[in-house]
Amino acid sequence: MLINTIIDATEDELESAKLNAVALSQDNINQKSLVNLFYSENLNEVENGIKLLNEYSEKSWLLSALLLYTMVYNKDLYRQSGLEWTEYIRKSRARLGMEARDVSEQLSAARFYIKHHKALIKYNWSPVGSRRKLSTAELALRLSNNLEQTLQHLAADTWQDFKLWYYSFKIQKALPKATENRRTDISYSKNKYKIGDIEAVTISKDLSKSDNERLNKYLKQIFTALENGYEPAIIEVYDTKEASVLTRLRDKYRQGK
Repeated sequence: MLINTIIDATEDELESAKLNAVALSQDNINQKSLVNLFYSENLNEVENGIKLLNEYSEKSWLLSALLLYTMVYNKDLYRQSGLEWTEYIRKSRARLGMEARDVSEQLSAARFYIKHHKALIKYNWSPVGSRRKLSTAELALRLSNNLEQTLQHLAADTWQDFKLWYYSFKIQKALPKATENRRTDISYSKNKYKIGDIEAVTISKDLSKSDNERLNKYLKQIFTALENGYEPAIIEVYDTKEASVLTRLRDKYRQGK
């Protein structure tokens, strides 16, 4: 079921969002240069060409979302088809070249972008690699109830990390806290993790930035679990994709599914 909300945005905000999206989407793609790639013997040259095309596709998606929202939906241009909105969506593959689910995602992405595009700029956000993240940004904001964190994660996270971040709030709201086992003696800050007055773990500042961030990430998860009365567990996985599968299995088990 598609539920679409017309946002409370001024004409200036809409115009600003459109101009910003156009600026982000512009690329100097030379068709002749792209055709020449089919005759190239240089791997780097071909790879750069493919990368450019993929980035252009990601950026053009943002323009498509804004056009769909501001023109077809918000201005009721779809009525020129003689169809009601729900019927129009059912024929979206023939009329727009996309599935109904894609239409819903683009509308959601456009709404969030129009309202928050100026703030996103401050975080150096790029539409490249952000299609699925922006489509779920409204949901992430509702679950986290924190715009600043939502914007930060939108700009910095991969899709998998972004999904794991906002999905954790969904689980927290669905499941009661284990308050009977809650630890009030747990405290932590970056590089320091305490139980009572004792520094249980201290991370050396001599570590590389990547190792430091990874250790802090995992230790924070462990100490947060202890603080909330849960039992932390370490499971070896190949990557974040496999980790997300195990997380979903755990959540289904907790919900009795």
